Parts: sequence; C-alpha cells; structure tokens
Amino acid sequence: MGGHRFWAKLHHAYTGEIVLAACDEDILGRSIAIEDGFEAVISEGFYMGSLVDWEQLKSMLSNATIVNLVGNEVIDLAVREGIVPEAAFRTIGGVKHVQIMR
Repeated sequence: MGGHRFWAKLHHAYTGEIVLAACDEDILGRSIAIEDGFEAVISEGFYMGSLVDWEQLKSMLSNATIVNLVGNEVIDLAVREGIVPEAAFRTIGGVKHVQIMR
C-alpha cells in the first residue's frame, strides 16, 4: 500500500489494556469541527509516536486491545483489508474515525 504513512502511538493503561492511537500523517495537529462550537483536535500527545507505513501499523494493530483510528486513508485501508467493518466508522467534519475494543 505504497506511500501511505501514519502516526501511531501505543499507550499502556494501568488496567492492562494496550491502546493504539493512529492517524493519517497529514492530519496530526488538525482541529475537526464536530458541531456548533465544538471541535476535536488530532493531538500530538495522543497520536504522535512513530511515523509508520501500513505494514508496520498492521503489526501494531495485532497487539492492541483498544484501537483509535482517525483519517480517511487509514480507515479506507482498514476497511479494504477487513480490519474495520464498513458500517463501523463515522465521518466527523469530513474525516473518518473508528474505535475498536477487543
């Protein structure tokens, strides 16, 4: 899946959960309008770990118990490969988002 790169960061919760936060490379730091007066920020603190390609991200996905993906590219690839069901993601401010709990 050449050319696609993503910011990905693993968080280890005290409960034992492994949370993977990943987003398209070009949306890190961007604010997304949710509704009147509200926005979500694709924050560096949560998403900026390592810059990875799709194969590296898939490897990280296999170890995570909770997954948070944001971005049209990452969601499209995850849907295409059967990792995320088509009906599972939502589009907010033109950007796709999904959370997976295993």
